[in-house]
Amino acid sequence: MFSDAYSPAVARVSDGMAVKGLAALAGSAGQICESDLAMRRGGACGSAGLKGVVAVTALAMMEFLSVGPAFGGTIPDFTFGGITIRPYATDQLDIGGFPSAEPAHPGTGAVGARLRNGARVTIRDQVEIGGIWDFGPAPGGPMRLFEGAISYTGLKHFRFTVGVFKPSFGLESDEAQGDTVFIERSAISTVTRDLAAGIEREAVQAETFGDRYHVAVSATAGTSGPEHDGNQRGMAFRVAGLALKRRDALVHLGFSGEWVFRPANDGPDGRSVSFSDTPEGNNGAVSHFLSTGSIPARSAGAFGLEAAVQWRRLLVQGEAYTIVVNTRSPAVVNTIHYNGWYGMAAYTLVGSPRKWKARSGAFSDPVCDRRQTVMCDGTGVLEAAARYSRTDLRAPVWSGGDQKIWTAGLNWYPFDIIRLTLQYQYGRVTGGRSPERFQSVMSMFQIKF
Repeated sequence: MFSDAYSPAVARVSDGMAVKGLAALAGSAGQICESDLAMRRGGACGSAGLKGVVAVTALAMMEFLSVGPAFGGTIPDFTFGGITIRPYATDQLDIGGFPSAEPAHPGTGAVGARLRNGARVTIRDQVEIGGIWDFGPAPGGPMRLFEGAISYTGLKHFRFTVGVFKPSFGLESDEAQGDTVFIERSAISTVTRDLAAGIEREAVQAETFGDRYHVAVSATAGTSGPEHDGNQRGMAFRVAGLALKRRDALVHLGFSGEWVFRPANDGPDGRSVSFSDTPEGNNGAVSHFLSTGSIPARSAGAFGLEAAVQWRRLLVQGEAYTIVVNTRSPAVVNTIHYNGWYGMAAYTLVGSPRKWKARSGAFSDPVCDRRQTVMCDGTGVLEAAARYSRTDLRAPVWSGGDQKIWTAGLNWYPFDIIRLTLQYQYGRVTGGRSPERFQSVMSMFQIKF
């Protein structure tokens, strides 16, 4: 969809209405910030720069609002001769800062965290081809292939996929990025899935799914893009389903696992693994407080349990993971163990609550219950949520810290393809390389279809 991540982009829908893409917003944010180098070193946008970014976002929102129902409807598919083309976009602009943080002071900033655009093509309900390019993060981020995969879907309840895509692993991981309750997934979900699954993964996968179950197993290699580690070899699996399914209630249970039996040979440390993450939010001006550094490894894996209960408009879910690393020389510790978990609750104030999808074995975002695409019930769809997460990466020698974060958020969907999120966090990282105590306020403007 976007020909250049750093120049104004235009996306056109069937009625001919043009709307500026988020790539242009991200480019504007980059011009306002002091410099790309400052951001990479932990600098931040100045207060005037942040106001400018907010102003750009507000102008974009006003433009969307001004086009009204003509644009607000779902982006159409295009079908001809047994071929269906479905446009795809997940474009996110994150703006926010850390009003309180010590000893580091990340400050405020803005980043086009995800600028993923492309299409999925279905041929006679037998084959699906996905081609999606990620132009973010912007400014300064490496563009890369997000999805380049082909799937055979001709057998009912089965799907076979090969290429670059996101293998099935974990409840929160299998939620589409635009469907996640918070701006970012919990840290424990991120560090585990990035071991052998995660986005942009070279893999082969077989899935089976139905009204109450989802089972997937995959053989995986490295990731595409600048940090390519194609010499890695591993596997991942997930078994999930509904133990209870009623009109107003359901109970979801699942188990996931992954194992890297040949770690990537990256850098001077030889075959190794590492675990790190930003504090469940990234405004372009914050570093990884959680970080183990490079660990010489013979093999590594992660295993986790997942559960969710939905009752009417309330959804409660959680996951717990353990990580195992079998080290190699020159390590002095034979086996390292890390662990973490999260628990969250989301309540749909206006609109229809999140739905369980057999295809992914995860939950979708809330939608309007009146088949409106613009300002559902006069307010738009509203959702309130809270989460607690803990990621403990402490261990002898390779200690990445113990992070605990409380998060509260509010999601607003004025259109079915537009979302605005406001999020507050209070967190603390003890031990490890970068101990930190912080409070953050983040916002996100998203276009997704």
